Amino acid sequence: MIPTPAGGPRPMAEALNEATPLTRQQRRLLDLLADLGRAVTVVELAESLESHPNTVREHLAVLESHGLVASSTVQATGRGRPRKVYRTNAGARGAPARHLVGLITSALNSLPEETARADGYRWGESWGSDILESGAFTTENGVVDGVATLMSDMGFAPQVTGRTGTCMALTQCPLLTSNRAIPRGLCDIHQGMLDRVLGEAAPGAKAWVEPFAEPHACRVTLKTP
Repeated sequence: MIPTPAGGPRPMAEALNEATPLTRQQRRLLDLLADLGRAVTVVELAESLESHPNTVREHLAVLESHGLVASSTVQATGRGRPRKVYRTNAGARGAPARHLVGLITSALNSLPEETARADGYRWGESWGSDILESGAFTTENGVVDGVATLMSDMGFAPQVTGRTGTCMALTQCPLLTSNRAIPRGLCDIHQGMLDRVLGEAAPGAKAWVEPFAEPHACRVTLKTP
């Protein structure tokens, strides 16, 4: 793994986590900028929020100090003074995730058909090692809860089912594109990740990923020691 150079960009999640101390109005303003997905003026924001421009400016200053918003000056079309506009640094709502999904899909589609599943599985194993190293997986409350928490954190919206509580319906997929195309090796990534995570953190436990096993969900079946 390449070490992060000193002075480089910080993770986007780190910046977003700083939104915790924001007021309700500041969060509302940040959400509006994310929904708009473009640079806008204070007047436009004030009209949308039915607020005074000076109040909006104060909130924008706070958001900018947290690195969540950036401002720039643009020339007016025709005659007129330059305008100051603001945009969110987090991208339009859902846009960063969509671009990352596109990157993963393109990478998988570039793999040779005969090795795509095995390559995806190996990617998943490497990912699982990173998850363990980061401390993002724990069996403190049991294996099932640990897997459910991990999959929930990834955006799979798991629902634990079955009498024994060892079946989990994944009702969302953060890596599924809008056209629902499934590149070869995609589901193998998650199988490899779970195998590595459980193999090291919960010896004797096993998980089986079953893509589209239910009408509106994939399924993870767990065997606990």
